[in-house]
Amino acid sequence: MTEDLLKIKKLLDFKGCSKDTIKGYLRKIKRFLKYYEGKDIQNFKEKDIVDYLITNYVNLGRSPITINGHRTAIKYYYMINWNKEFNQILLPSCKRVQRYPKVLSNEDVMYIINNEKNLKHKAWLCLAYGSGLRVSEVASININDFSYTKKKIRIIGKGNKERYTIFPDYTHDILLKYYHECKDDIIKSGGYLFPLFRKNYNGKHITSRVIQNYFSKIKIKYGLDSDVTFHTLRHSFATEFIKNNGDILKLRMLMGHSSLSTTIRYIHMAENYKLLCSPIDRNTK
Repeated sequence: MTEDLLKIKKLLDFKGCSKDTIKGYLRKIKRFLKYYEGKDIQNFKEKDIVDYLITNYVNLGRSPITINGHRTAIKYYYMINWNKEFNQILLPSCKRVQRYPKVLSNEDVMYIINNEKNLKHKAWLCLAYGSGLRVSEVASININDFSYTKKKIRIIGKGNKERYTIFPDYTHDILLKYYHECKDDIIKSGGYLFPLFRKNYNGKHITSRVIQNYFSKIKIKYGLDSDVTFHTLRHSFATEFIKNNGDILKLRMLMGHSSLSTTIRYIHMAENYKLLCSPIDRNTK
């Protein structure tokens, strides 16, 4: 890695950014540098950055979130390496189109979970839907993060922020069966519930990509829409929580949202059902 990229990596790590965030920044910056390889990018103006974003993202129909992510990474690169700021008017962010995320019904999710024979895969689904976890949080979860007596799970989420979320009885039963099957490997990995089985990888957990690849097969198997992802299970958890007349502030804490506005969107997505527990448990009562 070149000195300028190492500088970026070091500062993002110092800020406490997650590994995935750091990788994302570096990936976006590397693509920008490769595109303009051999050019004097230090003296680039706002127009040069806009042209790059239009050619590589806008014209290809990429989402405003994707475009803004590349814009932010490029701006950060210039600030850190050359203390250079761009004019916000000449290099504006893309206006985001407000769309509600895709969700699955409780019946559809539970049908998939109940028909999943592999205990490890079933555990992934239960943690995402029953507790509202992100895919990275499922992949890195440790047995020491669970408290059955208090029925909660300790999560280190985006930005290394700590929070606690629901630990449903149904999920506990599935994890207990899975743990008895894989106890030796879990202990050997340092307690990671889903160890990474590769040479010289002791003490590591699986990557998010492993779970996402699995869910891609689930989509095909059950004929799910193309815009359904593993993250849809988290959205579905939040929507069911609101249907359950759950408190919006509590949901914000369970989800680990920095902004309340992110949580409020689930109010608009939910119907007024009276449910009083995690959606995964109401099928087993």
